[in-house]
Amino acid sequence: MRRGLLALLASTAMASPAFAADLPQSEAPYYVPPPLFTWTGAYVGANAAYGVGRYTYGGGSYFGDAGGGLFGITGGYNYQSGPVVAGVEADLAFGGVNGSGNPRAGVSATGSINGEGSLRARFGYALDHTLFYITGGYTGADLKGSVSDYASNPNILASQSAYLNGFVIGTGVEFALTRNISVKAEYLFSDYASSGLFNGTIDNINSGLGVSTVRAGINYRF
Repeated sequence: MRRGLLALLASTAMASPAFAADLPQSEAPYYVPPPLFTWTGAYVGANAAYGVGRYTYGGGSYFGDAGGGLFGITGGYNYQSGPVVAGVEADLAFGGVNGSGNPRAGVSATGSINGEGSLRARFGYALDHTLFYITGGYTGADLKGSVSDYASNPNILASQSAYLNGFVIGTGVEFALTRNISVKAEYLFSDYASSGLFNGTIDNINSGLGVSTVRAGINYRF
């Protein structure tokens, strides 16, 4: 009887692996992880801004302080390596950063930046969907000036445009709402060198401009 019990136990042990092999095997579920978010790629967007500053050189007495809104378009490209993001961005904006003044009795003048554009480098640090960055580069603006001088004889009514070249620096933050859409807020300071206005009159001046701009925008990333 003892021998029979041992034989039964041995046969059961040998049959157990074969029985287990016949049972259906279940595999652990495999989930495909979502792709890691990256700022690398091209983008286009739109923005709105408000700028305040002061016309400089001779323009300070003729046009005084400046202020006004601008609306524009943006395009650029980012490359991300680790948390570091580097890129280039260009923009065009239109509107009016206006100023006016009375340099002397009988004389009034107005100055207006009707359009501006920039080409800038961007360097930033990414915390997942949030990008903090600094930016800087070239900027140019179209300045239109007008003067009414009733103190001169004959009176002078003159209007002239000039293109101002300068540099721009700033900082900002951008947040990705989705993989393709992001919003941003930034501060920019632009300093424009002077150019001549009202040439050939006694009111001829050189005018530049220094302006601080706060801007909000939305980008579509490809």
